[in-house]
Amino acid sequence: MIQLKELAKPQVLVDNALNWTKTVMDYVNKGQKIPDSDKNKYNHIQVKNQIKLETKEKCAYCESQVTHQYPGDIEHIIPKAIYPRLTFNWSNLTFACYWCNNGKRNYVEKKEAKLINPYKDKISEHLSFFGPLLMHVNESKRGEITWKKIKLNRQELIDRRTEKIIDLQNLIDKYEREDVPALKAILLNEVIEFSNNEKEFSYMCICYLQDKKIL
Repeated sequence: MIQLKELAKPQVLVDNALNWTKTVMDYVNKGQKIPDSDKNKYNHIQVKNQIKLETKEKCAYCESQVTHQYPGDIEHIIPKAIYPRLTFNWSNLTFACYWCNNGKRNYVEKKEAKLINPYKDKISEHLSFFGPLLMHVNESKRGEITWKKIKLNRQELIDRRTEKIIDLQNLIDKYEREDVPALKAILLNEVIEFSNNEKEFSYMCICYLQDKKIL
């Protein structure tokens, strides 16, 4: 998980969100089932493209490059099943992989244990990496419930993060052995590029490089 910045609301939501929300709430208030054609309008291509741009096509929770293996889901940060009024709220939409989306499901956020919101919360106050493991810090209950509920240390993630750390450490070793200044500078830039927020698992790499006193 890494800090995310909300981009401009897609025009299709500017033009239609209020009416779409009214339609959904009319069904809810009448106790009727909402037709998929009405409740799933947030899947519009404009919305998905803007969200993919916003998240660099990474899962907002585990930072996996979603589109390499799976189309990805538009995720409701606050579950639409519990709060249908937020179905088309731009600030409530993000991008998630199948596994994080499924792990989170319809978790109802409680005041004392809200899941970390990558747009609104300062991630480093709640979560940090220790090698390939994401753990809570500062005794953060919200951090702990987030990594446990969404299963952010599932084995396949640990395996892929470990591979990333090995690649990064090999490059660090090469950088530290190099004695030609021009090449050493190039290698340092390559090392730091691992922390670029467009890269997979960039927050882990930031933590790793900070621990190595490189960042």
